[in-house]
Amino acid sequence: MNKKYKHQFLIILLVLSGMIPFQALAEENPKPKNVLLIIADDFNHWLKELGYYPQSYTPNLDKLARKGVLFSDAHASSPVCNPSRNALMSGLRPATTGIVSNATGYIREKKNLENTVTLNQYFTQNGYYSYAVGKIYHPGAMGISKTDPENWSELNTNQSGSHGGKFYKWRSLGSKAFSWSAGDFPLEESSDTQNAQSVASFIQNYDKDQPFFIAPGLFRPHLPWNAHKSFFDLFDADTLKTPIGYLANDAEDIPIKYNGTNHYDEVIKADKYKEALHAYLANLAYADYNVGLMLDALENSTAKENTIVVFFGDHGWHLGEKDRFSKHAVFDLAHRTSLIIYDPSAEGNGKICKKVVSLQDIYPTLVELCGIEEKKDIEGRSITNLLQNPEDQSWNHPIMSTYRDTHTIKTNEWRLIENAEKSQLYHTAIDPYEFHNVYKPENMGIANQLRTQMDSILQIGQKILEMKKEQNSK
Repeated sequence: MNKKYKHQFLIILLVLSGMIPFQALAEENPKPKNVLLIIADDFNHWLKELGYYPQSYTPNLDKLARKGVLFSDAHASSPVCNPSRNALMSGLRPATTGIVSNATGYIREKKNLENTVTLNQYFTQNGYYSYAVGKIYHPGAMGISKTDPENWSELNTNQSGSHGGKFYKWRSLGSKAFSWSAGDFPLEESSDTQNAQSVASFIQNYDKDQPFFIAPGLFRPHLPWNAHKSFFDLFDADTLKTPIGYLANDAEDIPIKYNGTNHYDEVIKADKYKEALHAYLANLAYADYNVGLMLDALENSTAKENTIVVFFGDHGWHLGEKDRFSKHAVFDLAHRTSLIIYDPSAEGNGKICKKVVSLQDIYPTLVELCGIEEKKDIEGRSITNLLQNPEDQSWNHPIMSTYRDTHTIKTNEWRLIENAEKSQLYHTAIDPYEFHNVYKPENMGIANQLRTQMDSILQIGQKILEMKKEQNSK
């Protein structure tokens, strides 16, 4: 018998014998916590409450940030959708699975990883009713089979909002994908709003005895930047300021292999910088609106005191910084994102945590918060102690992010970027926007320390792989 259930069985026997009162039993076995896990595509760290871009408009998320713990230095395991999402949901880093780009597959297609217990699967196995809608994994053109469909209690297959349809007149700079437009149509006809409303309805009408695990995936602010005109009307493009991390020609001296898709030259050549900035901000505001629909429903439900809320973007996005209008790189702003965790019982609520953390940590954190047995075959580490004490001085764990054959490791003070072409080192404690590459002989001691830490992280993943290979061979 599982240790957890042995313990519960013993408690019940003691209650029935009169040795423990029923009130004590209630305290010993509190009501299981629900989970609302909200993912927004390409939502960078421009949350207004973080202060990087004060002209952002994100009132619903700002309210949640003030209510829970806001992480100001949170990073994805990869700066693109597919590897980031597979890493989050599988608990295994891109370097471990080999899913290092949008074109490198899905966790259940990988040899020896076909039976990986995903985050949603683990909660379902532990008695949760799991509900998903929108973009959680990265199905793309591959369809529903790449969304782990068999391991959700209920999967709403409404589209995740990748097309503008009849409501938009697209403005394009060289490609249909890199475009934006303000539409005038009922918001209820847009799929992100439909999906947010489905979650709101699910929460309001939920009547099962099981705790719930809800995972809504919003498509915006992913390209194309199409949103209702009311969100564009929140901003005056002429008054928008350049991001503080922007430095013209910043990337000239740092060649990066596989630099990926980048629309910066298109924007500058067409003199559309502020117009593009305006479009991203409008879509950020639209994502915030849809988050608000779900949070309002939770606030007006009986589940509000017992539900953990997690919000994050699947990675970051450059808006001119590093001469980029894209993700697809391992610079800080390509994988830095907004992360908020609200656990009603956390002592650190209402505070900002400045420690560097990873989205890889979400799986083990939720498992611990919900009192589920710890999983030994996943990467990342629980950050529950930071929810209790956001200033915990003992927390000193680096994050790692991967894109194709390029890895980066970041601590609270330094970042090292490594690939076959060129290494880069940034003293982020004094150079947070990475303007100055200090990979020089006098800093080789620091670079080697970071390299050793990176190797240790990679070795953990390899040990898990070897364990899974051995299990599959039996």
